[in-house]
Amino acid sequence: MSRNTINLNPRLKKIADLVPANSCTADIGTDHAYIPIVLAEKGICPKAIASDIKKGPLARAEANIKKHGLSDIIETRLGAGLETLAPGDAEVIIIAGMGGILISDILEASRSVTNSAKLLVLQPMTAVPELRAYLSEKGYTVPGEYLEAEEDKLYNIIVAHSGGKTDYTLSELYLGKNLSESSPELFPRYKDAVLTKLNRRADGLRKSETEESKAALFEIEKILKAINTR
Repeated sequence: MSRNTINLNPRLKKIADLVPANSCTADIGTDHAYIPIVLAEKGICPKAIASDIKKGPLARAEANIKKHGLSDIIETRLGAGLETLAPGDAEVIIIAGMGGILISDILEASRSVTNSAKLLVLQPMTAVPELRAYLSEKGYTVPGEYLEAEEDKLYNIIVAHSGGKTDYTLSELYLGKNLSESSPELFPRYKDAVLTKLNRRADGLRKSETEESKAALFEIEKILKAINTR
């Protein structure tokens, strides 16, 4: 059966490239199921699960899977977060395109599932420092972090697994661990973006005289100092 080739955008392609061969993979919040389809067509995943909380995206996923002749390889499941998985269902779990705090909440709500997975591939859209802090506090090892560019935006991709612990310094919570080595061409741009965001927040807080603003400014200035002395 002929199949229409899916050309993943740079962000999704990088995520797919991080999935080890011969891994049953679950894509949480799958939308169109592009990543599971590509992984199945390349023979990387002998089995895959495409999961979404909404019926509309899951219907699109099912239509795409059927069009590519992969209904025997990719199973669709309707539900929130990792509630669609039982421990051991997936060796690799992908959670991409959500906020870092939501990703943390999803992981925390299903620890038995994340503990049974060999690898988590996480791509937060916001609250990246908060996600790094969560992973460290909850006993996850982070063997790799990466940056990917798409148009004018930069995206963080974090690979983690349960067990052990990766500690972050204050500057690493904001700049990542070893991103300058894993993504050397993009790291200077990323660092500038992080500093710009923090400085703008600090400038806004300096205009307020409330005790809450002063406390928040003190914390941001500590972060800026840690980054600038790195």
